[in-house]
Amino acid sequence: MTTSNLRRLLAALALSALVLAGCSSSDEGDTAEDTTEDTGAEATDEEATDEEATDEEATDEEEPADEEPTDEGDEAASGDRVSTYIGQPESLTPTNNTESEGNAVLSALFTTLIEYDSENNYEPVMANAASIETEDNQTYVVTLNEGWTFHDGTPVTAESYVNAWNYAAYAPNAQSVAGFFLPIAGYEDMQCGTTTDADGEEVADCDTAPPAADTLSGLTVDSETQFTITLTEAEPFFITRLGYPAYAPLPESFYDDPAAFDRAPIGNGPFMMAGEWEDDVVINTDAYPDYQGTPAQIPGIEFRIYADVNTAVTDLVAGNLDIVDAVPPEQWESTISQVPNSDLSPSSSINYIGFPNYAPPFDDATLRAALSMAIDREAITEGIFGGLRQPANNILAPVIPGYEDVVCDEWTFNPELAAERFEEFGGVEALGDSIEIWFNEGGGHDLWMDAVITQWEQNLGIPASSVTFQQLPFAEYLELADTQQLTGPFRLGWGMDYPHPQNYLQILLELTAPEGGNNATFWTNDEYSSLVAEALAVPDVEESLPTWQEANAVACSEAPVAPMFYGQNSYAWNDTVSNVSVDAFSNLDYTALTLG
Repeated sequence: MTTSNLRRLLAALALSALVLAGCSSSDEGDTAEDTTEDTGAEATDEEATDEEATDEEATDEEEPADEEPTDEGDEAASGDRVSTYIGQPESLTPTNNTESEGNAVLSALFTTLIEYDSENNYEPVMANAASIETEDNQTYVVTLNEGWTFHDGTPVTAESYVNAWNYAAYAPNAQSVAGFFLPIAGYEDMQCGTTTDADGEEVADCDTAPPAADTLSGLTVDSETQFTITLTEAEPFFITRLGYPAYAPLPESFYDDPAAFDRAPIGNGPFMMAGEWEDDVVINTDAYPDYQGTPAQIPGIEFRIYADVNTAVTDLVAGNLDIVDAVPPEQWESTISQVPNSDLSPSSSINYIGFPNYAPPFDDATLRAALSMAIDREAITEGIFGGLRQPANNILAPVIPGYEDVVCDEWTFNPELAAERFEEFGGVEALGDSIEIWFNEGGGHDLWMDAVITQWEQNLGIPASSVTFQQLPFAEYLELADTQQLTGPFRLGWGMDYPHPQNYLQILLELTAPEGGNNATFWTNDEYSSLVAEALAVPDVEESLPTWQEANAVACSEAPVAPMFYGQNSYAWNDTVSNVSVDAFSNLDYTALTLG
């Protein structure tokens, strides 16, 4: 489809959605459902997880009704294992994975110190830990449950955690989750020095400037089942972090050959590997008979790897696959009419437009506010996603404590006020002759980004012909975002690592990548930072929420980002499996699954 034809289609979709919505002039965040959505925008402390890996956003194709099912099996569950769709993982090592597909497998293979309940409360549920105690929110004493073993029969001990965390934090090991250990004392001493490269940039140099230490001074083993964590400063919600797979334990066998371990990881979770990971084909697991937590009720899981989720849907409809936990919006109606079971559930992901504060004129808060208020998010979620996404008027996802339907005007649809702010900014003349819009390729983001351009033209008079799309592979795109090389508005996504407002409001809007965050806008605000610090210092999380909300209002007023829409888990399954549910992390509840 040509760009001009695509814009005409999107304009028609937007108009239709506005009629259905009663031509509301202000999107107050009211939706037909009380649930959030998530597809896996980018979850993890890096981008999202990734969740780029699934990228189940809308595409320009009709549902592939003529697509042939694969020859991956004549019956839904291969043997007795339950088969489910995933994309190709980045890694199956907990210390080196920050995307959704790997985490989906890791959550079956490993059990962390704590878990999160079904309501995503920030109060943790003990898992491998018997208790985690603190008197000052800076020193935490972890006591493990006794009798837990890895899949090779070796015991899970305090050293299993301490050694794994040290390995992850040690810069020469180049583990992708290293930043998760930043709060622990001694982290800075485990980082490499820097040198100046040919471009004059400061880069890490582990060869000539190795770290001063190879262990975290804030970790000490007290006994076989107890260790102590000391942070550089008090952090009341630190325990909440510890359910993320980055904090999983590792057996001694990992250190013998980390590369081989990645092909057949040995965990401590309810399922264990059954053979090696076959790239782009399958990851087979069996129930671990000696698991000390809630046991699996199925013989195993076949994580079947697909390059295209639409092919997985075709297999599901044909009865050759048990579960697809991320049915694309454009496939939803067709799928649920042909598959006996389906459901929707809240998720934590959000897609948003960021404005590069380092690239004029997007350093102007008046312009950013005008661009944000000119976007009819409800028209986009209805017209493009068929209601399977929820309009976002808050950078916090609805499943996160402290969420509010509306934060301020700047994150709502208000075309009249948007036009006033745009004129105050200086209008098209001040904006310039051309704008570059950035997003990662392969996720169908051009559809909804083109709708945004159409709305900017309709509501602000910005010529659509002046806008150019810049699309890159995800890894290259993130590199530009982290190094301040994006020249205009850009799309990013996020999904929670743990259910706490800090995971959004500090990570996304204050800390940049070098600081262990993902603030790709590089927006700064002293009042905002002061409020974040104040919220972090409140020992009781519930009591801290009003301060987090006050900080969020400051960010909203300056609109460094424009929240767009929340994801939603849309999943379907055949009668070969029961008790299927997907949590706010967009992972299946594996131990709840039963056959038939």
